[in-house]
Amino acid sequence: MDTAEEANVQRNLLRHNLQLQLDEFQMLSAIFCNPGELHMDDYGCIDNLTGFVAGDATVRLHTKLDYRFNLPLLEHEKVQVLVELPHLYPSLEMPRVVVRSAVIPRDQERELVARIEQFIDQEIVERSEPYVYQIVCWIQDNFLQLLESVKEPTDNDCPPPTVAGDLVSAAKRSTAETPLVFERLWIYSHHLKSRSKRQTIVKTARDLELTGFSRPGKPGIICVEGPQPDTQEFWRAIKSLRWQKIQIKLSETSAVKETRFADGFREELFCEADDDSDDGEDHRMSMSLFMKFLDKHACGHIKQELFGFQGSAPVKPAC
Repeated sequence: MDTAEEANVQRNLLRHNLQLQLDEFQMLSAIFCNPGELHMDDYGCIDNLTGFVAGDATVRLHTKLDYRFNLPLLEHEKVQVLVELPHLYPSLEMPRVVVRSAVIPRDQERELVARIEQFIDQEIVERSEPYVYQIVCWIQDNFLQLLESVKEPTDNDCPPPTVAGDLVSAAKRSTAETPLVFERLWIYSHHLKSRSKRQTIVKTARDLELTGFSRPGKPGIICVEGPQPDTQEFWRAIKSLRWQKIQIKLSETSAVKETRFADGFREELFCEADDDSDDGEDHRMSMSLFMKFLDKHACGHIKQELFGFQGSAPVKPAC
């Protein structure tokens, strides 16, 4: 098989999988049709995937299909089931499914992800057809047992939780008793241009309720701050993407919360006013604007780590 023929086979496989994903989402929308039960942040991705599948030569595939269910799995508490589909799901790749609630600590959340992956490995035998619905049904049917099975060990004085109310109390106790380690990660990549990667970075940071920023272009700069389990989960998620080179330049930790980017997480371009690009892909960052941004957020010390030179004035380490 020559290169052109192989590329055509891969393209057809990709389009086949994306069409299955679109069909599955349409089916799920009909089943979970109550207000707020099934939600997608950016419905424009449907148009992008549909255009690509249809063979529109003007459409570049720059997004993944992701959505979330809001389900009453706990008493007086909605639980989110977040779904992100890689482009070759279902035939070659597994979906990423995360169960999230305010009363579920991050450690238990990661255990739930592992249990879901185990369920897929052991129970989903036929993967040529979509199976998100099977996963969601399994979570609905087994949620309290799952939560019980991944709960953290308790002292002998504390009876194990057996009902939803006790599970909530146990989760809150666990969160309260765990010492806070606040972490700020400075991540450096050779370049960051892919729109899909950029969307994944912003979405992952916001899902984990981290603060900070990402700067697309060459080089790519990412800063996230928040509880250490969450910043490490962010790093685990994004480093699994395909990179030419990516590394943590500096990790700053503290026993107290010291947020430097209070406005949440967002993408920053640092382009000059006369730069007519609106996506940051083809333009290098304005170093002067970036330096001012760091100084404004009391992070001038990172200039040495990122670029090898000091700021204009000494800055106390952030943590």
